[in-house]
Amino acid sequence: NNSILGNQDRKRLKEANIHHLNQEAFLYLEQLADHLGEASKYQFMGKLFEKTKIPELKNRVPAVEGKLGKFRYYSFSIEPLILLKLSYVFHRTDVTEEAANSYQRLIKKSRIKKIGEFIDGDGFFPNCIIIAINSDRKPKFDLVNTPKHDAQTKIGILHLPKTYRSCWIIDGQHRVYGYSLSPLAETETIPVVAFQGMASEEQLKMFMDVNENQKAVSPSLR
Repeated sequence: NNSILGNQDRKRLKEANIHHLNQEAFLYLEQLADHLGEASKYQFMGKLFEKTKIPELKNRVPAVEGKLGKFRYYSFSIEPLILLKLSYVFHRTDVTEEAANSYQRLIKKSRIKKIGEFIDGDGFFPNCIIIAINSDRKPKFDLVNTPKHDAQTKIGILHLPKTYRSCWIIDGQHRVYGYSLSPLAETETIPVVAFQGMASEEQLKMFMDVNENQKAVSPSLR
């Protein structure tokens, strides 16, 4: 409580492969656990095991590669459990230094509970989860032989990074976490659009573009 680590202490911890949770990080995780319960473990693993490989992870998915503006993107379907392990969400309530450019609202426990019940009752969401692959390098993409077509896209096998915290969720965190306590997380697949090489400022702009102009359906129309 109210202790500040010096540079030498940080260096020694890093050399010993010890992860330090300062007061701000601990309070954030405590708040997250209160909201998410058991599902908060995915955020905790992302914070603790950043860039650590997950050797047995199934990371190869059939995908379509395309381009929107200056960004390369990949469209594919994947099991929610795999996405939960790879993804991380920077919340605005996280006041640690690493989350300085955060833009996401904290996940609401009541909302993911309702989404989980909806999913377990044979419900599904047809719209895509939007993520950013946290890598400066283009992910491996093996082209496959396909009949000639007229679209400006390529078809192949995308190799997602096999590391914790290798993807940021830009839009759809509640939908992803709605699967966190459901057995369907291992068997169903959800549609994803993944952007590569997108800086945090550009992620924020996309988050705003997706969310700021949406309007709830009025009760009378429902």
